[in-house]
Amino acid sequence: MPGLRLYPERFTFAGERMVSTMTDGTRERPAPGKGEPLTLEVDDLNAQGEGVGRVNGLVVFVPGALPGDVVRVRLGSRRAPRAGGRGPAGTHPRSHAVAELLSVERPSRDRVKAPCAVAEDCGGCQLLALDYRAQLRWKTRVVSEALRRVGHLGGVPVRPCLGARNPLGYRNKAQFPVIAGYGPAHLRAGLFRRGTHDVVPVESCALQRPVNNAVLEAAVRLASNLGVRPYDEDTREGLLRHILARVSSDGREAMAVFVTAQAAFPAGRRLAARLMEAVPAVKTVVQNVNTRRTNVILGSRNIVLAGPGHITDHVGGLRFRVSVSSFFQVNPEQAEALYAVVAEMVGGARRVADVYSGVGTITLYLATRVSGIDEVVGIESNPDAVHDAVANARDNHVDNVSFIHGDAARVLRDLATAGAGFDAVVLDPPRKGCEEEVLRALAKLRPARVIYVSCNPATLARDLAWLAGAGFRVGEVRPVDMFPETTHVEAVAMVERA
Repeated sequence: MPGLRLYPERFTFAGERMVSTMTDGTRERPAPGKGEPLTLEVDDLNAQGEGVGRVNGLVVFVPGALPGDVVRVRLGSRRAPRAGGRGPAGTHPRSHAVAELLSVERPSRDRVKAPCAVAEDCGGCQLLALDYRAQLRWKTRVVSEALRRVGHLGGVPVRPCLGARNPLGYRNKAQFPVIAGYGPAHLRAGLFRRGTHDVVPVESCALQRPVNNAVLEAAVRLASNLGVRPYDEDTREGLLRHILARVSSDGREAMAVFVTAQAAFPAGRRLAARLMEAVPAVKTVVQNVNTRRTNVILGSRNIVLAGPGHITDHVGGLRFRVSVSSFFQVNPEQAEALYAVVAEMVGGARRVADVYSGVGTITLYLATRVSGIDEVVGIESNPDAVHDAVANARDNHVDNVSFIHGDAARVLRDLATAGAGFDAVVLDPPRKGCEEEVLRALAKLRPARVIYVSCNPATLARDLAWLAGAGFRVGEVRPVDMFPETTHVEAVAMVERA
């Protein structure tokens, strides 16, 4: 991998260390200090989407820089590596410095104009200025590097990342924090500034579906007109914390959610009625009450202000009821692409367990799309999700599925003890991956095949390495770009019992 070039000097590698050769022949100039401006070339991205390179052995991260850029920066303080790794493609540097981007002196050939006025400040779209084809190449490499460096699984084939047909306007769910505005409009909403809890006001988001942006605009305007006060995190005064919007894939049904700091919401029903009039796609409005001092957006109590309290969405020809707290993929088109990969890997299985099944999206998809399948058993610890999954199966007239409420490790152990046999087990855990107890119970169950769906390449690599050590063989991994323009990447791995 080429190093960063510090001009007018030349840099070459000496083993693992970068050594500078000055024009006068002097060697090994110390790494520049804090506050020193320099011009350098960026050759990689870290897991947060920051430009990466090295100067005299020091790893330098530059927010806003892209591979191939020649940039002018001001060096910050050196820092120890953070948990989770921040190096190139998820590696763990011994130390690093974060530099402030002053200017792009020569842009990368993969740099494009970001279709957003606040792209440099907002923390939501880390890759918006990177050509989409380059994003897919980088995400493929992120998964490959995680398998090699974290899981020591260098021989596992990784197929090219499956890209989206449209990398913009795909999100069906929006979450906007609310702040005080200026002048007559005393409410504004936006997105968090990169690396902070400061809110960057936005009027629309390039990743959101048009209906969600319409809900944002109307909700802010109408709440301001009704005198609704924004919640202040520091003083804990005010009412409105967040505005959420969810819209169905066809754009015909939308839900608006007002997250409040207390249950009393005098203007709530008037606001709901006016919002549904302003945006006809809005079929239901819900108040979510979150009285805690926390960064978690939603509280545990929902009050329906108008409509049924949920909307209906579709994936793979199946209908799903989506409520405020339901987990549902934010990119339905790519969700269907991911489920198709899972179905391809499951192909030929007659009895399948779907662990971490949520509201039953993968469960029902497999039950209706995989030829010859007899039964799919969903396993989920959230009772509300299990209730929704059962309702979704009933509404879709799918009778070859069942759902078990309980801890994944306990349920898998019980199934193994009872002698239950499964041809395949699908794992779709949260970002932290599987608990070791789950993997131990899975090994005891001894399915012929495991299909692991992951939203975190590092924990995927860790868990695949565990399975490889327990008598399974990792076949192939297919990254899927569920979140274009961001650093997030999902992947599906095929694992077979050796």
